Amino acid sequence: MAILELERDIRRKIFSGIKPVFKEKLGKYTHQRISDEWHFYGLGFVRDDMTYVFGYNIGFFKKEIVPNLEYSHIGMNVLVRTNGLNPEIRNNYKIFFEENLKDWVTAETSNYTSFRGGIGIEYPRIKKVQEFNNYDEIFKFLNEGISSLQKLYLLISKNPDGIFSHVVRAAPPWHDTLLQMSIDYSSGLSENL
Repeated sequence: MAILELERDIRRKIFSGIKPVFKEKLGKYTHQRISDEWHFYGLGFVRDDMTYVFGYNIGFFKKEIVPNLEYSHIGMNVLVRTNGLNPEIRNNYKIFFEENLKDWVTAETSNYTSFRGGIGIEYPRIKKVQEFNNYDEIFKFLNEGISSLQKLYLLISKNPDGIFSHVVRAAPPWHDTLLQMSIDYSSGLSENL
């Protein structure tokens, strides 16, 4: 896409447009990260002393070097941390997302590492910047990703094997439980995924 170089002001414009949709369908962001590899907003979740267990991110990612572009891809990902305390429960999260994001992802899953020592799996729903012809196409793609991910809340609210008990949104005051968020944000959605 020649017209979009994704400079900071353009990224801000895209974030401003999509943030209300993310907030309405998935919940309020818990963090923002900017580096040479990505610029995203995320909604993270923690459980007891396991710290970060998984999260959803939306933004811009450098998956390859493209002339005149700081970031090569736009979209979302779900990150599931696989190392740390309670490896059995972490494996259950991995299995849950692996099974339920099969039709959501648009690229190969991969491993990720975080600056805090987290290791896990990335489930990406991204496209190359050049695949978009205008801002409307970007907003449509991001909106579809958010709406599809929102449907996971129906499954999370059933709390299979109790794995989502005690999971809270990773931001003070630490009382937004994922189970209540799942009920609230899936209200009115069809059971058909």
